[in-house]
Amino acid sequence: MDSLDIFRGLMAFAVAIYHFANWYPVFPAGQFAAYTTKKIGAYGVEGFFIISGFCFFYLYGAGTLSPAGLRDFHLKRFFRIAPLYYLAVAANLVFGIQAGPQHTLRMVAENGSFTFGLIHPNHSLVTGGWSIGLEYVFYLAFPLLAWAAARWKPFLAVATLALLALSAPWTFTWVPQASHAGDMKFHAYVHVANHAFLFLMGGLVAQARLAWKVRLPTPAFLAVCVALVLAFTLKHRNFYDDFEIMVGWPRYYFCLVCMAGVAAFAFYDFPDSPVKTVGKFLGEVSYSVYLLHPLVQEGMAHAAPGGLGPWTGFLLGLGLSLGLSALTFRFIEKPMMGLGRRLSLRS
Repeated sequence: MDSLDIFRGLMAFAVAIYHFANWYPVFPAGQFAAYTTKKIGAYGVEGFFIISGFCFFYLYGAGTLSPAGLRDFHLKRFFRIAPLYYLAVAANLVFGIQAGPQHTLRMVAENGSFTFGLIHPNHSLVTGGWSIGLEYVFYLAFPLLAWAAARWKPFLAVATLALLALSAPWTFTWVPQASHAGDMKFHAYVHVANHAFLFLMGGLVAQARLAWKVRLPTPAFLAVCVALVLAFTLKHRNFYDDFEIMVGWPRYYFCLVCMAGVAAFAFYDFPDSPVKTVGKFLGEVSYSVYLLHPLVQEGMAHAAPGGLGPWTGFLLGLGLSLGLSALTFRFIEKPMMGLGRRLSLRS
């Protein structure tokens, strides 16, 4: 679905903007732009989970996966996710980049098998890889969730509420009370139980999209987008600790705004235009942008050990990330996705 690809691309680019704005402080602390980049960075990742839930339940949720369908599902998902992830892990290992735990054999094995998402998402050897670990947990759980949703219509709503309740101890107690020392707050934040409800929120949007044939006209879509941007940017404009917007009621508020954004894009069909062309490009390279922009920063830091000016580093980093991502999508992601499809057809 082109519209959701565009939204996914925007989310990935938002995460890159957030990181490069931290590495090259183009927005002075205390300014509206600085707070906004922090919010789009945090909730760009949450948007990924909602979009994933939408896409899976939209494509597969109407029925039960047969044994052959289940095998094909996992083949396609592996070849979609693993090759580029392995490349990013290998780059970190070869160049000695410490983007997570120590480079032990156990950590390499967890990353190679994607079991780190079940053990602890912050065992990822890639910056931002914790979300990939959670995605793989969702992939493992999805066939059972799809089976339940196909047999009982209220399942997704009931399960979403149950997982929201499950997340409450994390967002109201365990994450806020964790220490900043040793990144303990972040270690608590990334747990599956604190994010699983997002995947099912996407499923609820998919369920609505399949049931309702209505589509938003362009003026209504633009009005909804403006309203959501205002709802997102004007809430919690001043905060000292980034976790202030990632816990408690603010977390649920911003997650709800993200869900509404996914729904707006899901119910809108983009007409052919330069905007759609650029948006589809961002969607295509979104996974590469997300995984590789920290490696771009490492390369820039080594190429210019004296440092770069804030705006030079910020803009150059984003540009190089897009350029590298276009190459990796063309020569790695796209061929590997094709291989996964071919293997699923042969099996």
